[in-house]
Amino acid sequence: MQEGDCLGRMTMLYVRAIKGGFGHRFALARLTRWPLLGRAVDRALFDGDEIYVLPKGSSVTLREIPLDIPVPDREDVVLPSEIVRYFIERSKHHFIMDRCICRTSAHCRDYPHELGCIFLGKAVLAIDPRLGRLVSKEEALAHLDRCEEAGLVHIIGRNKLDSIWTAGRPKEDLMTVCNCCPCCCLWKMLPQLDEGISSKMKRLPGVHLTVDAARCTGCGTCVDGCYVRAISMKEGRAVIDQAMCKGCARCAHACPEKAITLHIEDGSYSMHAVERIAPLVDVTKD
Repeated sequence: MQEGDCLGRMTMLYVRAIKGGFGHRFALARLTRWPLLGRAVDRALFDGDEIYVLPKGSSVTLREIPLDIPVPDREDVVLPSEIVRYFIERSKHHFIMDRCICRTSAHCRDYPHELGCIFLGKAVLAIDPRLGRLVSKEEALAHLDRCEEAGLVHIIGRNKLDSIWTAGRPKEDLMTVCNCCPCCCLWKMLPQLDEGISSKMKRLPGVHLTVDAARCTGCGTCVDGCYVRAISMKEGRAVIDQAMCKGCARCAHACPEKAITLHIEDGSYSMHAVERIAPLVDVTKD
């Protein structure tokens, strides 16, 4: 059997395993809290990972933008998607998944299944074509726009698990851009995972959210919608655990009283985002 055929069969086995086990991911995640098993899973599936959450489609006013990241007509506004756009513009190789494996596995009814991950870097040339297609930079940017319009949150970085099940290896040459919904994201299992694994998903530096206690009515909408369980109710008001919060800002969008505010430090967001993400994968390799 040729190596390509073998890898193709393994990829489809991984896909079936992910879909079959998706509904049990929370129980499986709790098993990683057993020390020996947790360390083994970490080495096998998450070794060297670093993944960053970008705030959900919010405009943020900045006094200066220190990098050459394209921005809309207003010079004082940078969108979270522009961080992803930065890497798409510079990557020599682009791959789009035909379907989101998480939403497909969870039979999502609220968000489009066809808006799958974007993969960047030389390793995409090895991804099984049954999972999606190689695309031009312009097609990748158009896909990103559709994800933004659908209200999806971007998670970007290096994820060993993706390099395994897609066959896009080595992991150092594969950048993952997930486009996540709040209901079906694989990373909803973060609270159940061993801390050593869950800590690999990070909030970008300079990003934080606060609650205006005077406006908060204690409705609990933010608590129900936080996929990392970073929000709790205390004395009838929402409180954000800054150590747990990943800065996705879904709560700020969902709050009916507009009591939650996303803060991004002036001048730091775009610069630090690229500085943190760029070393993870060289997307300019031929």
